[in-house]
Amino acid sequence: MRKVLYIIGSIAYASLIGCGEQKVEHDYSNADIQFLSNLSLTNLSAPLESESNQYSDSLAAAKMGHRLFFDSDLSSNGSVSCATCHQPAKYFTDGLKRSVAIGMVKRNAPSVLPSAWSHWQFWDGRKDSLWSQALGPFEDPSEHNFSRTKVANHIIKNYREPYEETFTVIPESIYSIVQEIDATPLGTTRQKSLWRKLLPEQQKAINQVFANVGKALMAYQRQLKMQPAKFDGFVDALSTNSLTSSNVLSNSEQNGMRLFLGRANCVSCHNGPLFSNFEFHNIGAPESDKQQVDLGRFSAISALVNDEFTCLSEYSDAEPENCMEMRFLKKKGPELVGAFKTPSLRNIGKTAPYMQTGQFDTLEQVISHYDMPTPPYYNRLQHPSRPHFDILPLKLSEQEKADLISFLQTLTSPIDSDDLWWQAPLE
Repeated sequence: MRKVLYIIGSIAYASLIGCGEQKVEHDYSNADIQFLSNLSLTNLSAPLESESNQYSDSLAAAKMGHRLFFDSDLSSNGSVSCATCHQPAKYFTDGLKRSVAIGMVKRNAPSVLPSAWSHWQFWDGRKDSLWSQALGPFEDPSEHNFSRTKVANHIIKNYREPYEETFTVIPESIYSIVQEIDATPLGTTRQKSLWRKLLPEQQKAINQVFANVGKALMAYQRQLKMQPAKFDGFVDALSTNSLTSSNVLSNSEQNGMRLFLGRANCVSCHNGPLFSNFEFHNIGAPESDKQQVDLGRFSAISALVNDEFTCLSEYSDAEPENCMEMRFLKKKGPELVGAFKTPSLRNIGKTAPYMQTGQFDTLEQVISHYDMPTPPYYNRLQHPSRPHFDILPLKLSEQEKADLISFLQTLTSPIDSDDLWWQAPLE
């Protein structure tokens, strides 16, 4: 962090007059430009390699996943799809404090745009891959409220040809079973009872179809790309020595950038081209329900250990020795209590409300919280240990707060209306 402070501290101001108005240009050293370029989408690496999904970069799987993402028939009422809560026009969020599908869910829907670069999925990281994450909502009674047999039946009826061309032949032995019964190991008492009555080989065949649906959805989401934002244009222009009055950031935006990278120290967690380290922190956001506190990452650990669709599972394509995150999973410690994954700040100006249950409606409220944070809520009867607190007061002036927000607004990418991956498929 000393290097960051040194680099940003070396920036000097100058003025640029063009087109009859005053713009702002800064004198950046090569070290400044090199550091800033690490935050540009131009230098965003390819998504993380997926050891557990051999189809993650398959175009055929992505095309199938594209259809599945917008398919509302994969729900108990025929009206809920993945796109219900991850709407392209809202940068794959839904704009709600807590998402609403079949019912209201526990938290809100984070954007899927940066998900392919994160080892952990959901706010609490209770899934270790994007394909496993995609399976969770299907069986959640508040989301799709579907079952594994119904998912398999839907694939056989509507996707059999692309499925078998991409993955493997579906055993005919389960055709009548998935058509006749509504069964899953995570559902109602009746659904679980019917699932237990299935033969092990039948359960495995259904689970394999289910897992491959998640793998197709993952392949689709890895195709989603963001257009460069104003910030990226500025950094790229610096790197190519082509800064002009049309792509320079305003004085307020650059002041906010200096704060973000320097004294406010936002970059310690919000770093890289996606402005996130994808790690877990407790920043003391207000508790939505003090009668039932959200333990975040702490609760997710047991879910991960018991999940049948992790990198270590029989439905994973990985060798166990390659599942490093699961093999060396941190399972205890006060820093896990009430901790949530650092969200990407890309498109932050268009994805309100903020935090895991939309506790803050505006960026002004978010910055005010970081400026004078309240320690995490602690109830000794509900918490396993006192939560670790990860932030310190910033003590910013009102102008500095405004500057920070101005900078954050420069991270919004334009929606590419010509990108077919962002649109519902025609077929």
